[in-house]
Formats: sequence, structure tokens, C-alpha cells
Amino acid sequence: MRRTIISLLAAVAMLPALAAPIDEARALYDEGRYTEALEMLETMRRKSPRDGNVNLLLGSTLMALGRYDEARTPLTTASDRGLAAATLALAGLDIDSYNVDGARQRFDAYEKQMRRARKSIPDDVEAERSRLVTMENMLERVERIEVIDSIVVDADGFFRAYRLSPEAGRLVEGATVRMPGAEMAFVPQNNSEIIYAEADSAGVLTLMGADILDDGTVDHPRVLPGEDLSGGGNAAWPFLMADGVTLYFANDGEESLGGYDIFMTRRNDDGYLQPQNVGMPYNSPFDDYLLAIDETTGAGWWATDRNRIPGKVTIYVFVPSATRVNIEPDDNNLLALARMTDISLTRPEGADYSAILAAIDNAGRHTADGTNVSADNGSFVLPMGSAGVIYHTLSDFNNREARSAMAMAINARAEILSITGRLDQLREAYRRGDHSGSVTILNLEQQLDDARSRMSECINRAIALETGLE
Repeated sequence: MRRTIISLLAAVAMLPALAAPIDEARALYDEGRYTEALEMLETMRRKSPRDGNVNLLLGSTLMALGRYDEARTPLTTASDRGLAAATLALAGLDIDSYNVDGARQRFDAYEKQMRRARKSIPDDVEAERSRLVTMENMLERVERIEVIDSIVVDADGFFRAYRLSPEAGRLVEGATVRMPGAEMAFVPQNNSEIIYAEADSAGVLTLMGADILDDGTVDHPRVLPGEDLSGGGNAAWPFLMADGVTLYFANDGEESLGGYDIFMTRRNDDGYLQPQNVGMPYNSPFDDYLLAIDETTGAGWWATDRNRIPGKVTIYVFVPSATRVNIEPDDNNLLALARMTDISLTRPEGADYSAILAAIDNAGRHTADGTNVSADNGSFVLPMGSAGVIYHTLSDFNNREARSAMAMAINARAEILSITGRLDQLREAYRRGDHSGSVTILNLEQQLDDARSRMSECINRAIALETGLE
């Protein structure tokens, strides 16, 4: 989708000079004032419903606002009026809706329009064509999985919602382990290393790694060795399996279907091997992140923004399989299963996930500050002072009061998780038109702020007491 929008923005910028109203709307569009531009363009379209340039700019504005389905009608009108940029945008929208045949026809029509206008085909059109080929290949090998549940959470810090067992490792805030440039870092159960993404000098996210020494200090970070993990793009959201060999991560390079895709690689003595795109249903034309498989609970997790809920991502919880089984290409539900439009279609009749759900319920809980709290042993990741030492359990504390303060922080985090879960459900219901819980939402938001402040105070007090600053 990102590539489609970029192509369309370039086309809009090249629109010929027109009458003052559309020039004003285009100026608003260029400034990112899409809502204001939309009002003007809708008025102009009512007066001139078949004006190709008005419809192209209107479709572009709707796409910039994330209203992709609504953009189809004006873009179709602009395409019918001979504007090749609109035809190309429709091809991208067809890819995003898994309409392979429709996208192929749009590309053919686009190239015909360009030849008729005696214009050369831009280089980025070939990348869009490649995206279509990638989709066709993926649709031939859609893995059959069973999805237990899906939850919608804030995109910011979404990984905190993953409920992993201690054996699967920890997902922590990068800043809490002295990796301030990383949003998230992964630490395995044995605390032997840390893996995270950091921007290089060109601003490209690169996978980094560092050993954690016996005294808890973090050794010098290094770029993960091996085959090209960046794939010509950004690499982020790492998760290393408990075998210490299999690494999942997200990448938005040339092998991606669109935005970030999830890839898998394995480690040998020389580093990591050539990554492989894990395909559908995990990947989509949108951003897909952080595939994590917890062999202890028997659950897998991945996050995606394919459902296009502003500021949110959907996390799918599924049953991993030891061997990949693909859906037959002629299955009537193939597209629905690839897109995850109805997770009930993934479940065999009579499937019972109670044991997995119980295991998840007892699994680790990730705190807002990077502390990972396990239900069974109270483990976490907490930098202690300026010496680079990291505490992992309450037993690491020498000061009894500090230990007690940290235990209170753990309890506060459990409260935060409970409140957050209830808020997510109520906010989603509110978004769908059920406003009966509005007062409860306000009360819970206040409780959430109080619990967060209490947790932060307890953690700061624990550190101060342990390091002798209090």
C-alpha cells in the first residue's frame, strides 16, 4: 500500500494547472490538510462529477485519509477519463484486496494509456508488477493454521500484549536495557544475548545483537552476521526461538508483499542464512510484525495492521504446526483464509483450545517499562544503576525494602494489564456505536493513569533503595 500511495502522490503533483478551486484543494493536499481538501473536492465533484482531475485528486485524498474503499469510485471515474495515474492506483488497490485478475487487467490498461499518451513507464511500476507476482506465488502456498483468537491493541507498544512463557524469552522496551534507539528488544530465557533493531547512519533499521555477560552487563553491540537480513529495506521486530537457531523478524525490502513482511532465517557458525518470506496468511499487502512462537504454551502470535483501524494493530493468536500444510488452491475459502477475514473458518469443528488458553493465562506479562513479569517466578528485565547490571528476579535484590517495592510494581503492572484489556474491549464497542460504556471508560482511564504512576514510583524507589540513592 505504501508504494501505491507514493506513486499516486507523484502523479497528483504533476497535475496540470487548473482553475483556482482545484489549485486551492491541491495546495491543501500538498500541505497534508486532507480533511479540508476533501470538503472542497467533494463540492467540486458534485458540480462536475466526471471531471478526471477532480476525481483523481479526490481519490488521492481519500487514500491519504486511509479510506481506500471509498477512493475506488472517484479513481475509477478518473481512470475512465483516461488518467493513467488513477488506473495504476486502482491496480494497487486490487492487489491490496487480493484481486489478482483485476490488478493484472489494470496494469495492462495503464500501460495502454501510457503508450497512447506517448509517455514512458516509470521505473516504480515494475515494482508494483513484482508485487502482483509475489501475491500470486503466495496465494498458491497459503498455510493452513488454526487461529485461537484475535485482539485489537494500540499500535504503539503492541508487543506488550504478547503473553509468552519465560522459556520463550522476553520482549522488552529497548530503552530499559540501554538500547534507547530500539523500540523493542528480545532477550532469551538464558539471558545470554539481546537482539534488537537500530537505525544506521542512513536511518535504515538494522538488526543488532549483543552478548549479555555473566555479571549482567551488555557487551558491545554488533550488526547480526550472515546473509543480508535487511533485504534492501528496514529489518525489525526480532524473535529468536528457544532453539537459539531460528530467528523471525520483519522486513520491508524488495521481497516484501507490501510494507513489512515477516521473514525467517536460521543461524549457523558463520551467522544467519538467507532469510525466507514466511508467506500467507502471516503476511499481507500491509504491515505485518513480530511473529513469536511459544513452544511451552503451544501458541503463536503475530501482529498486523491489515484491518486498517487507525492507530491500532490486530494480534492473532494461533496454533503452530511442526510441519507446514498448505490450503488447496481451489479451496472456496482460500482468499478469506489468506486475508483472515473470518478466523472461525480456520478452526476445525469441535476444536478445544482450553489447554492452550490456560497456558497463555499463566504465561509471562510484559510491563510498560520493559519489565517482564512471569506469573510463576516473578522474573523481569530491569537495569540497575549505571554499572550495566540487569536484575531478572526479586531474589536478585539485596535490599529487602527494594525487593518489596519491586513486588508492588509487579502487582501494579498486573492491574494495568487487566484494565487495559477491559478498555480495549469497551473502546472497540464504542467505535462500533455502543456508547453505553462511556462512563466506565473514563473511570478506567483514570484508574489506568493511577496504576501507571504507582508502578513507575515503585520501580524508581526499588532502584534507588538497591543502589543506595535513597
